[in-house]
Amino acid sequence: MSITTAMAAGVSGLRANSSAMAVISDNIANVNTVGYKRSLTDFSALVNAQNRGTTHNAGGVTATTRTLVSAQGSLNQTASTTDLALSGQGFFVVAEAGANLQPDDTRLFTRAGNFTPDGNGFLRNAGGMYLLGWPVDPTTGLATVSATDLSRLQPISTSGVGAIADATTTIGVNANLSSIQPAHGGAYAAGDLAAGTVVPHFERPFQVYDSQGGLRTMTLGFLKTGPNTWAVEAYVRPATDVTPANGLVGSFNMTFDANGNFLTPSAPTVSIPWTAALGVVTPQPVALDFDGASGVGGMTQFASGSVLISTNSDGVPPGTVERVSVGTDGVITGLFSNGLARPLWRIPIATFVNPDGMTAERGGTFRPTLDSGQLVLNPAGEGQAGRIQAGSLEASTVDLATEFTGLITTQRAYSAASRIITTADEMLAELIQIKR
Repeated sequence: MSITTAMAAGVSGLRANSSAMAVISDNIANVNTVGYKRSLTDFSALVNAQNRGTTHNAGGVTATTRTLVSAQGSLNQTASTTDLALSGQGFFVVAEAGANLQPDDTRLFTRAGNFTPDGNGFLRNAGGMYLLGWPVDPTTGLATVSATDLSRLQPISTSGVGAIADATTTIGVNANLSSIQPAHGGAYAAGDLAAGTVVPHFERPFQVYDSQGGLRTMTLGFLKTGPNTWAVEAYVRPATDVTPANGLVGSFNMTFDANGNFLTPSAPTVSIPWTAALGVVTPQPVALDFDGASGVGGMTQFASGSVLISTNSDGVPPGTVERVSVGTDGVITGLFSNGLARPLWRIPIATFVNPDGMTAERGGTFRPTLDSGQLVLNPAGEGQAGRIQAGSLEASTVDLATEFTGLITTQRAYSAASRIITTADEMLAELIQIKR
């Protein structure tokens, strides 16, 4: 009977608009949820099979919910360097486990980038999901990138990074050797300055860091042996730190032109053979920059006193991670207390052919389905992957004006559907009263 189908249609309207109200309520409740994607309700008519000329039977309506996963929210700046937002397509890859992540654990995808270190240093967002990434090889500074293999990804930790040091490889010297210094009148052979049998006309010690960051001392001694010509020796103190006698690690001649400009050698290299007792890499090559290539001015020979003006050398003592920075390419760089910066991780970005085909999971995550298409992993900014904005968060895509408007229309539609039921009930009552 058409009256009963009308009543069933009213019930379906109540059910569909109740679902729409639940979706709108979810949207409004998550207006401030980072990375939240607005959902909406689609209504479609149900038609009962019927022949032409027969009484119409109401089919009613059904409601389906879909999430606009591909919608981009606005990016808001924050004060935290581990707050990450994606500008463009893609998702962060996350998992529920941090330290104990197993290869068969589920990997999910999210745009919620409010990551902070947990008690073990692993980056976890407000939904309790841990950020995964490719580890960077400390030797090459490169990450092993895989287009689809999620098992290669590991939980990203900002602690657990050991101290690092850097050995000295270059010493730049900016000094003046006095042109009015009388030349040495006695006998001289290479090694005499290191042995102390000849007193240098000018001598200065320099700091050298070995491969373990240990602080050593290498001294440069200068002896004028003739017009515009100087003998130079490099020797380590104490001499017992190296294997050669008297600590001598290098000797050569230095010449200037008549105007006091440096001529040779351009960049001599000494090789420091540390003793085995130190347990460091040996020999350690150290380039001596006398012509200003390292930016400290170089050597001169003018008619003034011999003086060291400035020096520039690399190498640093051991240091630990103080903070991290994240580039737009997803490279997480550790900034160490000794001034060094080393890449630690690279964040992959997952893209899908149809991100709107993904299903929502807890914690602001999404799970791929057959409708979402094939997963592709790329470094940030490559291929279809968006770029990472550190110190920013993606806001919810909910627009309150739209939601409140939908709230009103849904309420009115619900009331109208209820009127269908009451009106059909009145018609049935009239039908029952016919007998009387």
